[in-house]
Amino acid sequence: MPTFLRPSAHQDWPFLPVLALTILILIDVVFKHRAAWLADLVALLLTFSIAKIFLITLLSKRRQCSQTLYWISLCFLMMVAIVSGLLLEKTLWPPLRLRHADWIMPSLLLALLVATILPAAISAEISYKEQTTLATVQTKHATERRFLETRLAALQGQIEPHFLYNTSANARVLIREDVVAAEAMLNHLNVYLRAAIPDLRASTTTLNQELERAKAYLDIMKIRLGERLQFTIDASEAARACAIPPLCVMTLVENAIEHGIEPQLTGGHLQINAVVDASILTITVSDDGAGFQAELGNGVGLINLQERLQTLYGQGVDESAETSAELSLAARLPSGVIATMRLPIQNELKV
Repeated sequence: MPTFLRPSAHQDWPFLPVLALTILILIDVVFKHRAAWLADLVALLLTFSIAKIFLITLLSKRRQCSQTLYWISLCFLMMVAIVSGLLLEKTLWPPLRLRHADWIMPSLLLALLVATILPAAISAEISYKEQTTLATVQTKHATERRFLETRLAALQGQIEPHFLYNTSANARVLIREDVVAAEAMLNHLNVYLRAAIPDLRASTTTLNQELERAKAYLDIMKIRLGERLQFTIDASEAARACAIPPLCVMTLVENAIEHGIEPQLTGGHLQINAVVDASILTITVSDDGAGFQAELGNGVGLINLQERLQTLYGQGVDESAETSAELSLAARLPSGVIATMRLPIQNELKV
């Protein structure tokens, strides 16, 4: 239950007026200090105390009633408080009432409640709406987060089937034609699997582990593409030690091979760079291949990577450069694409 709806948050409201009311009644009973102003003051304090108690009770039931019922109930209970104060004054001190018009005292009581109870009720209603809206948004975000985490787990549970199928098929062909190349391909595949399997169910890996997997993948692709593929990997020790989401670099590397290097008859050169600047890890995967294609920006791998970055780093929620992640694609001149990923350096990710 929100704090403003808990009785403990308001339990001291009636105490002071009730205490004052008790003192005034004791003065009247014990000391027989009967005065006309005393009766009106008692009526004011009693009305205020009853209205406060009614408001506390109503707030404790706020979740069970609609907004319309809430305000109707509040108005009704305020009227009950006013009538109760007037009746007590009339019953206990009939001869002491001030000689004023009958409408003055009810008007004073109403003005008192409008000046005190009504602002408190409005403030509580605003807080209720804000916290209800916040709870709804949090529930929605939690649901979306669980959905994306499920997709992330599914992605991490996969090793590209077509890559394994193609590699095994190429290995079978090479066994008949080039045993040395076939052995090298199987060795690279073994390295790839050793680097990939530990991360299948992990929420984080190190950039060094990811680069080992990328190198094994590129070594395999180099056997398949021959001189059409050249690559270099350059990453500082500080960058290699950083924690990153599994498969994020691999997504960019595979995207560059599939859409940049392979479609070009002459192939191309792929370069991976990683540096740490202050609290930001910057990873770039660039190639001088075919450049932007129609399907490049709509690739499932890139879309999934963007969703994962949003889930893990809150991209689009927290715009701070120190806490959000950024993924961008840019044309490389004279040909090719540069994919840049900036990640905040964190001890651990959200998942």
